Amino acid sequence: MSCRRTGERDGGTLSTRPVEGSPVWDVPARCSPHADIADGQALLWVTAGGLCRSSAERQRLNRIRPGLLAGFCHPEAAPGEVVLVAQWMAWLFLLDDRVDESDVGRDADLLEEYLHDLQGTALGTRGAAGPMGQALEDLVARASAGMGEVWQFRFRRNVSDYLSACVWQAAHRQAGQVPRPDVFPRWRRACGAILPSFDLVERADGGALPSCVSYSRPYQDLLLAAADLVCWTNDLMTVDKEAAHGDPHNLVLVTAHDRRQDRRTAATEVAAACEHRMRTYTSACRDLTDLTATLGLPDTVRDHADRCAASLLVWIRGHLEWGLRTPRYGARDTYAKES
Repeated sequence: MSCRRTGERDGGTLSTRPVEGSPVWDVPARCSPHADIADGQALLWVTAGGLCRSSAERQRLNRIRPGLLAGFCHPEAAPGEVVLVAQWMAWLFLLDDRVDESDVGRDADLLEEYLHDLQGTALGTRGAAGPMGQALEDLVARASAGMGEVWQFRFRRNVSDYLSACVWQAAHRQAGQVPRPDVFPRWRRACGAILPSFDLVERADGGALPSCVSYSRPYQDLLLAAADLVCWTNDLMTVDKEAAHGDPHNLVLVTAHDRRQDRRTAATEVAAACEHRMRTYTSACRDLTDLTATLGLPDTVRDHADRCAASLLVWIRGHLEWGLRTPRYGARDTYAKES
């Protein structure tokens, strides 16, 4: 598998088409017809909730189009589901950028305090405080409607893990340390908020999977492989931006540092790792089909499990398509620091 590159600056490896040749590119890039509406609804929701702290934030959110991302990742979902995902993405983009591109994201204790109320909202242990907390409470309530308590607890836990991972990143930035490669993939999934985003796949595809499926080895294998593919292909696209910002939380940069390689060589290794994760995903999909048959689950449940598994591949492909179109991953896409 090759990784074609353009714009190599100081060893940079910004990929124009990550993991070229991977089977993920065999999946057609389809976009929901509701993407434009979702963009508009996400911006209305953000404005009504007072989430943007400046016109620059709102303009940036408008440029990167959370509704387009939702549309590519959920091309067949109902309009309301695409809007919900777009609003979730808008909330994530705003918080991510405030953490990643401000001083608060480089002080773990300050960030822990900054995120304290959001953690309580995510876990349901305290009422929402401030616009971002109220927006998160709204998202959790609407996402959980009709999904059952087990799914809601899982979604809340995954959101909480994302917030904790932000503090983990801040601690490494503060200490000037590059993460160790043996722990980075797990934290990278959490930092990317991939698992709560994947929880919404179940919702969009018809409801919560039973625990015997969602916690089974095949489903967990394909879920984590898909999450890694989203994160690592993202890292191939964003390595120049993150290197320019001095942020080592990128698998290419972690690999280059650990193995004392240039970024081009490290990017080739990350592309090969993506290929391995793709094989894991494909194998786990077959194992999941066998497992649901062995368990004697109803055909409706088996079909739902297979549909969710297939939707994760659509999500990977959709995220890639959006990533190649958005200005978000350009090295110059930033705004003034805010504390």
